[in-house]
Amino acid sequence: METDLLTKLANEYASDKGTIAPSEGHHGPRLHFTPVYSQYMEPIRERELVILEIGVGSGPSLGMWYDYFPNARIHAIDVGSQKQHDNDRVTTHVCDQSNRDQLNRVMSSIGKVDLIIDDGSHVVSHQQISLGVLFPYLKPKGQYWIEDLHTSDGSVWQGKSLYGYDMSFNTGESTVEVLEAFERGDRFSSPFLSEKENDYITNNAESCRMFTLPTTFYGINKLNLIIKK
Repeated sequence: METDLLTKLANEYASDKGTIAPSEGHHGPRLHFTPVYSQYMEPIRERELVILEIGVGSGPSLGMWYDYFPNARIHAIDVGSQKQHDNDRVTTHVCDQSNRDQLNRVMSSIGKVDLIIDDGSHVVSHQQISLGVLFPYLKPKGQYWIEDLHTSDGSVWQGKSLYGYDMSFNTGESTVEVLEAFERGDRFSSPFLSEKENDYITNNAESCRMFTLPTTFYGINKLNLIIKK
């Protein structure tokens, strides 16, 4: 049953972040992210936030965020132009989330942000590179969310491709492995980041929490939150 505004909006906009798929058309499984998001976002949703989402796709989540955060400026990056989604509070940028130079160039125009949501390529190396580059741009007490951690499930994704990317990885490289080690108290240690980037996350993260949600045919369904000091 829908119990929070964000989940209701996700379902209205047919975002897979929600809990109920539309009755018409072909849709993948719902990932149940919004009930978790609501716990952390509801207390701040009226604030004048700056939000960054990685990945646009057909844009349902941009409408959801727009309605949910009435005073926020919302930025989104995607590898292709998504200007059709721009409006008075939404700005899209062409940017490859695995490219440090492009990420830094976009962030130099945006500045510091309150929320970052990674719903991009789902490639484990891209998820970790984006975190390494973008975490310094997060404001104190800011929230960094990584979605679609099902691609860390090697039993499903080894040898497979998605959006034209090879989804394979070596043992110890998956985003879930790196994040869960950090959550246990280890130093943040991504094989795709520099020592400086790993140190910055280690020293500036207040907490790291992994949420396990209903499994789908995509594999394990996890969502991660890192809150900055």
